[in-house]
Amino acid sequence: MIEPIKPIAAGYEDPVLLNISDYLIRRTDHYPKPIPILCIKQDGYHIPFMSEDNISILFGPAKARKSGLIKSMCQAILNGSNEKMFSTYQSKKIAVIDTEQSQHDSHDAVKGIYYMTGADIDYYSVLTLTKDQKKQLVEQHLKQNPDCRMLIIDNIVHFVKDFNNVAESGEITQWLLKLKSEYKTHILVVIHENPSGTYNQSLKPRGNLGTNLMNLCETAIRIQKDPDDETRSIVSAALTRGKAFRDFILMMDDQKIPFLMDDHSLQEKKTAKKPNY
Repeated sequence: MIEPIKPIAAGYEDPVLLNISDYLIRRTDHYPKPIPILCIKQDGYHIPFMSEDNISILFGPAKARKSGLIKSMCQAILNGSNEKMFSTYQSKKIAVIDTEQSQHDSHDAVKGIYYMTGADIDYYSVLTLTKDQKKQLVEQHLKQNPDCRMLIIDNIVHFVKDFNNVAESGEITQWLLKLKSEYKTHILVVIHENPSGTYNQSLKPRGNLGTNLMNLCETAIRIQKDPDDETRSIVSAALTRGKAFRDFILMMDDQKIPFLMDDHSLQEKKTAKKPNY
């Protein structure tokens, strides 16, 4: 008996045949090294930690001054340097996608960056948008601004319903990889860390999404308040593909303007205190 032809399920798409040679890495081919966008100043050298066509993570507990560090990064790119960072990158086009702050607080951030640099950036407050609308805004911005070379998403968890969902985390990760490759931009994603950590513990960004991002990032930067002085935050290289940089300090003045500095006692403290497992 001949079985009837079954209808194609809704949403089914014919598989697209790939040209596998497009993805083959040949020894004789030439692939230019990604251009550094940001470096850390250390011992008279510049240590690259963010480059074109890559993804990095900034993570830490709530209120650890992540926004202050973002301002410092923008300052170094726009002005060429600050106390701890250095940049010779030609494109000064930066976009921030803020998913948490109100329009008023976002406006304060824009004014703060202008006060520090004398330059404006593209700063979006998307607190009221759905996750799909947020993605649409990001894609539209990159299409309309192909010279945008630094895209900062603060906070990436608001682009998903459940940051522990394996399928959803994989989907948003692939979306980020597609964007950075298509537009040759650096994408810095901000995310909270798993709770209940202490100084110098090995901590991770939140959920399955955080794990995925750690596995593919160029650099993972952790920021936390100094347990001995809450007016200071400690910035650490949690994970890097290249040379790691030493911990340094971020502080904010009364106008919420950040400044960075070395503190060599941090290395002694880090060595003395062992993680609690």
